[in-house]
Amino acid sequence: MDAREANLCQKRFTNIELIWGEKFNVLQTKTHQKEVLNELKPHHDTLKKLQIVSYRGIEFPNWVGDPSFCRLTKVSIDGCEECTSLPRLGQLPSLKDLFIGRMSKVKVVGLDLHGIGLAFPSLEMLHFYGMSGWEEWSTNSGAFPCLQELRIEDCPNLLRVSLEALPSLRVLKLRKCGHDVLKRLVDVTSSLTMLEIDDISGLTDELWRGVIGYLGVVEEVSMKRCNEIRYLWESEAEASKVLMNLKKLDLCECENLMSLGEKEEDNSGSSLTSFRILKVSDCNSLEHCSCPDNMEDLDIEDCDSVTSISFPKGGGQKLKSLSISNCNKLLEKDMGGGEKIQVLINPNMLMLESLYIFNWPNLKSITPLGYFISLVSLTIIECESMESFPGHELPNLTSLTHLVIVKCTSIGMDTSFPSGLWPPKLCFLGIGGLKKPISEWGPQNFPTSLVELVLYAGPDDDMRGLGELSHLLHSSLTNFGIDGFEKLESVSVALQHLTSLRHLSIYNCPKTKDLPETLLPSLLKLTIAGCPNLKERTSKGGSYWPLISLIPDLDIDE
Repeated sequence: MDAREANLCQKRFTNIELIWGEKFNVLQTKTHQKEVLNELKPHHDTLKKLQIVSYRGIEFPNWVGDPSFCRLTKVSIDGCEECTSLPRLGQLPSLKDLFIGRMSKVKVVGLDLHGIGLAFPSLEMLHFYGMSGWEEWSTNSGAFPCLQELRIEDCPNLLRVSLEALPSLRVLKLRKCGHDVLKRLVDVTSSLTMLEIDDISGLTDELWRGVIGYLGVVEEVSMKRCNEIRYLWESEAEASKVLMNLKKLDLCECENLMSLGEKEEDNSGSSLTSFRILKVSDCNSLEHCSCPDNMEDLDIEDCDSVTSISFPKGGGQKLKSLSISNCNKLLEKDMGGGEKIQVLINPNMLMLESLYIFNWPNLKSITPLGYFISLVSLTIIECESMESFPGHELPNLTSLTHLVIVKCTSIGMDTSFPSGLWPPKLCFLGIGGLKKPISEWGPQNFPTSLVELVLYAGPDDDMRGLGELSHLLHSSLTNFGIDGFEKLESVSVALQHLTSLRHLSIYNCPKTKDLPETLLPSLLKLTIAGCPNLKERTSKGGSYWPLISLIPDLDIDE
């Protein structure tokens, strides 16, 4: 009665969401649920989006999927756990986006979903999720002529896939499925440009090499938690024949991956001519990473076993971005050896724009910076064995705007930055945690372009007042931050002359009690974290609240 009185069929809605609550009235039978949904049939001329969540009937009424809903473009069926079959949605003429999820009692997807004749004539995006009981999927000829993206996630029992050609499919994303699903789907498409696979059971080296034979036009491959694969290809020359258009490769948590290719040491390095971007993370068996000539973006992080990352002789000339994080066994020298291999960071990298190094324990020095004439951003953090830094070359880096050198406790300020000169266009500087406490540094000739400065405390930084750093602060700063000064009590006096300041950040300074009251009204952003004394005074009712309450962006969190 309630559903009938809602009279949805007379209301010209464009978007309807029908969501059953968590509590279930035991007096309402599953048949009754279907009757309720049948009475909630909306007006068919105007509806564009339909969402049905946690419906408890065994089957759907006929109006769900009726072709008369000629403007319906997006449908989501989610959490209808009692249903044993899907509604016949394949005959909706304008449907472009379909999501079907969490229907564990559905075992077969076929005629019930697609209907008779041409199925899903306009569908572009199809996403199945959490169909734990799903075992078989088949389609009739000509189905999905416009399908561009297909996602199947958390469907571990899907074993039998019998599909016709998918001529328009560009993006395929599979997670927690069997390898047969992957093999069958790449077999029925010839236009795939992006492949993402995650936790594909049974995918061995041999089976993977059968898959890549179908990836001739693929430009991006992402592989995550495929733990049975040891090598992506036998050699670069072999890979270049089947991955002719590969531009981007992302590898994550592939526990047994040992290298990209089994025979990499024999490569000339010029086979994968289209390869541009490589990201490898949490691959703890990876020992060696050999990069093709044309690499532009290389990111290696959290790979505990990697000892060498290398380019062919003369390689690295096109590299623009290099990032290395938490690679504890990576060697500074002997990074491959032989005539064809150069040291990782080498003079050939004339186009390098961004260099990011975090926690590289074996790094003791860095190649003279003068080679990197295109460098815009340089970050070195937590490299405690790094003993020297060619700071005297910084004035020659005319493109460098962003510089961070933090927690490199073996670097001496006097020896590594003897001139006190900096890049002429430097805008952002984060520095500290070096061999000498910041309070003992001499005056620095910062360029007038420097507008953002963040200072990090080292183990011996015990200053109590920020006035000890006044020689580092100039009035043109718009952003200023400090981090980790455990004994610091006062900042207000030292900051009063920063009349251009718009963003102030104070992190992990537990004894700090004051703020620059005259500057607070002009701030656009104030960030405070790990400062219990300041948190109390800046909270509602605190002494600073009348001054900071009007700051547009206020972030105060213990």
